[in-house]
Amino acid sequence: MTLFVDKIIENDLGGYTTDLKKAEYILAVHRLSFEKILSQTSRTIKIPSGGFISGRYVVMFNFSWDLNHVNFGFINYQIDLDKHFNVFADCMSPKSVAGFHQFKERIKQKGQSELNETQLSDNDSDFVLAYGEYIENRS
Repeated sequence: MTLFVDKIIENDLGGYTTDLKKAEYILAVHRLSFEKILSQTSRTIKIPSGGFISGRYVVMFNFSWDLNHVNFGFINYQIDLDKHFNVFADCMSPKSVAGFHQFKERIKQKGQSELNETQLSDNDSDFVLAYGEYIENRS
């Protein structure tokens, strides 16, 4: 599966997107939606956030209730957060770091084919085609 991001970070660290349509697509291919996440989030939470696994990546996200701001980050599970502290320090709370390590342990148990099932792309032309097909086929 190909997931689309705005920027791929060098050395296979991962990538990120702040694009609403890309974020919608990412959630949809994982059988999730903004609506589903928001309906399960307490209204007292200022910024809905969470994470899940996709291939070799830990996907961490947060977004505003009105969806005017979305942030989705893909972090390769093999990354040493301490070594790359400068990349992640501003965007990960202590709770997020703990969550990353829990996901990392689950990913370590996967086979190589599962690890390679997700690829990141920053090709916007391919995204337009994939998103169009998603819109056409959603029900």
